[in-house]
Amino acid sequence: MSIPEQKASLRSALIKSRPDEQPRQAQYDFMARAIAPLLPDDPFQLTAYLPIRRELDPLPLVERLKAFPIALPRTPSDPGPLDFRLWSPGDALDEGLFNTQEPPESAPRMRADTLVVLLPLVGFDRRLFRLGYGGGFYDRTLEMFRQQRRRVTAIGLAYNSQLSHAPLPVEPTDEVLHAVITPTTVYDQATRD
Repeated sequence: MSIPEQKASLRSALIKSRPDEQPRQAQYDFMARAIAPLLPDDPFQLTAYLPIRRELDPLPLVERLKAFPIALPRTPSDPGPLDFRLWSPGDALDEGLFNTQEPPESAPRMRADTLVVLLPLVGFDRRLFRLGYGGGFYDRTLEMFRQQRRRVTAIGLAYNSQLSHAPLPVEPTDEVLHAVITPTTVYDQATRD
């Protein structure tokens, strides 16, 4: 079975494993405390996402980190990197690809050189590889940021049930995250197998 086929077979079960309810307030407090030490001392831009398919909602974390405005992705119609635009609660949103909500094209572009990227994921392993939906948008985006010489800290947000106990199948284009934060656990370089 090819690596893309292996990934496809994992996706369905991992998406189904997501709980129906978002983390409790105390769990969001834990997650925010876990993210805080990963934030750069220099000025930075926080990117996040608006959840779909029972993804963990990052907005309660952004509120706790007092990081509005955030940059949200606009998904390109052709495979490529995401286009991040600034957004705060109450700002307009357009309907994007894959039933996503995204800032309008008229919203200001993200310009920061130091970024903290909060990523959604379908699954992850202890090596800090993530499994997404298969479009490669975030992998292309992280690579583009590095080519632009931006300083990037990539943090996956997940439920405990999204941990794959076996190593995920990976391809050369798959990016390693700096950490994955769940409602109860921090997976980072110190916990990598």
